[in-house]
Amino acid sequence: MTLTNIEYKTFLEAHLRLLFFVGQQSKIIDKKMEFTDFVETDFSVKLNCRNYFLDNKELLDDYISTHFDELTTEQIKILGGFNTSISSDFIIFKCLKNHAIFIDTKSNMFYEVKALGDRFDHFFDRIPILVEATILPFNNQIVYDGFLKPTRITLGSGITSILNEDYKRAKSNNQIVMTIGME
Repeated sequence: MTLTNIEYKTFLEAHLRLLFFVGQQSKIIDKKMEFTDFVETDFSVKLNCRNYFLDNKELLDDYISTHFDELTTEQIKILGGFNTSISSDFIIFKCLKNHAIFIDTKSNMFYEVKALGDRFDHFFDRIPILVEATILPFNNQIVYDGFLKPTRITLGSGITSILNEDYKRAKSNNQIVMTIGME
């Protein structure tokens, strides 16, 4: 249910370099900060950079155009996935062998989502759980951007039962989304 180690490192490198650029452009971090220091900086700083990026997605084009000569084709493809990302409240409904099932609470769409380095059920004591997340395409699959914000809402047996029926129906009708956008 997680990316391979090589996939994980490749995704993380591209994403963190984007967030580093966003942090500098937004003045969340000092322009003199080195990338290696940013990698080691507190998670909350990276979260602030990510949130700023989600509100200012035009920074993606700025980053790609100013770093085009330094970026590989693969990195540009990874970054392009942010153009079709979906930020929403999701229910992490099930953790299966190869992926987790996310349900978008706004659209009621079901998604197969791969974890990055650690399985989703290693993060939370209970599943299903309602989280704020951003999902995006990566290598013909769907991943999340590395940031999950759990809510305090507990999903009881009644709603879980309804969601399970919805999941069974979506699965039998081939309505579980396995990739987003064009890669």
